Amino acid sequence: MRYLTAGGDVKALNGVSLEIEPEEVVGIVGESGSGKTTLGLSITKLIPSPPAVYPGGRVDYKGIDLLQIPKGMMRYIRGTEVSMIFQEPLTSLNPVMSIGSQLAEAIRVRESRVSSTSDPETFRLAIQSGQVEKLNESSGAAGQSKEAIVEEGIQALKLVRITDPERVYLRYPHELSGGMRQRVMIAMALSQKPSLLIADEPTSALDVTTQAEILKLIKDLIHEVRTSVLFITHDLATVGHVTDRVAVMYAGEIIEEAPTRELLSNPRHPYTQGLIASFPSGYKRSPAIHPIPGMVPDLRNLPSGCKFHPRCPFAFEPCAERVPAWTTMAEKAEHGVACHLYGGEGKLA
Repeated sequence: MRYLTAGGDVKALNGVSLEIEPEEVVGIVGESGSGKTTLGLSITKLIPSPPAVYPGGRVDYKGIDLLQIPKGMMRYIRGTEVSMIFQEPLTSLNPVMSIGSQLAEAIRVRESRVSSTSDPETFRLAIQSGQVEKLNESSGAAGQSKEAIVEEGIQALKLVRITDPERVYLRYPHELSGGMRQRVMIAMALSQKPSLLIADEPTSALDVTTQAEILKLIKDLIHEVRTSVLFITHDLATVGHVTDRVAVMYAGEIIEEAPTRELLSNPRHPYTQGLIASFPSGYKRSPAIHPIPGMVPDLRNLPSGCKFHPRCPFAFEPCAERVPAWTTMAEKAEHGVACHLYGGEGKLA
């Protein structure tokens, strides 16, 4: 995916390939500017085109390429099929609408669309033919009463462990704490009953204690609502708590991917090793942290070869000349890395 800017084309995503299985939690980690949020927003085309351009890419969902369907059809995907939790809940919630009104709006929107429990093949054909409205009519979908919507909204607040949901239902966003607002955002996203939930750094604006509460809540809810999750974060401790598998991004590319425990205990790419080394362990006598030297490269002027080589302590001759191929570890088939140190003429082949 590229951005068309006055300063030239910016290749924000390059050759990213990622699969998410049903009820799987996949983490995306990397420094700011690595393309994590852009990846999340691109799935449902929340970045307008222009400036965004999607040349040759695919986003396959239930047999549908989301990048190819008409713009108007995307509203049947967003929310009901794929929901998103954003970084800052205060800017994502409407300040002049009560929490209850916003929850009720989300529920009504869901009721007016195809349920995510629809047969995938029927749903795919309906989207591609533009006959979603007829599919709704044929399924006999009917709107809920006002009382039923209020009750469902209160139940959604209970689901996210809000202890006084009836009171919170009547409050406005500015009357709630940051942690409470984030719980409301999670409740709104889950009220849509999505098949995929994209959580874009949902704890970055919260204090440490509240972060721990929200992470535990998300981990518990994943099993209760039976949804797949793409969890975007820069915090390695976070992915260790909630994810099944982790992909590491750098300069718009995935450079390493492995099951969470395997990646944190046996990182292969020098960038992943640097991320882990720069993260404090929390123990008093732990070794000093070692930050990664340099900065994330300007996407308008990327280095040749491996994008990380100007900052890499292990760089050798091929790194500046050729893009590294994706290599699967012989002893761990689920662990892949794009680095010249492994495979071919690599020093650790």
